[in-house]
This record gives sequence, C-alpha cells and structure tokens, in this order.
Amino acid sequence: MGNLLSMPILAVGAAFDYHAGLLTDTPRLLERLGLRWLHRLVQEPRRLWRRYLVTNTQFVALFLAQWLRLWRPRLDNATDPGENLRFG
Repeated sequence: MGNLLSMPILAVGAAFDYHAGLLTDTPRLLERLGLRWLHRLVQEPRRLWRRYLVTNTQFVALFLAQWLRLWRPRLDNATDPGENLRFG
C-alpha cells in the first residue's frame, strides 16, 4: 500500500490518545506482567476485542504451525519489504 501513496506512512498507535488524556497509563504491575494489552482492552473493548481475540489468535496459531513445521507460507508473490522504502 505504501507504494500507492506519494508520501511516507507513519503509525503512532494510541500515542495521541495518551497525550490528549483520553487513555490512562497502564498500572505498573500490569506493565511488569506484560499485560498492557489487557489494560487497553478494558479501556476500549469495542474497538480492540476483535484485534486481540481474533487477529492475535490467528497470528499465534500460524506462528506455532510454522515453528512446528506444520505449515509454510507461500513465497511465490513475496517482495522485499525494503523495496518500497523511500528516504528523502
């Protein structure tokens, strides 16, 4: 998709929402336990439930299948990820 735009693409996640005070910081205990995602899910369940439940589950399943050598991605249409990068 980056090659369809004549400008760079930058993703900032929830940074603007945190700086605007729309989201609260994750409590330190949850952060230390690696549960920042759970805190965000509680704050924005309607927006994030599908990402965390469906998409992340698919990612983990495909990762494990590839790691266990049960599945290999098709590479016939693969491109170099850096070929669309433009600096300056």
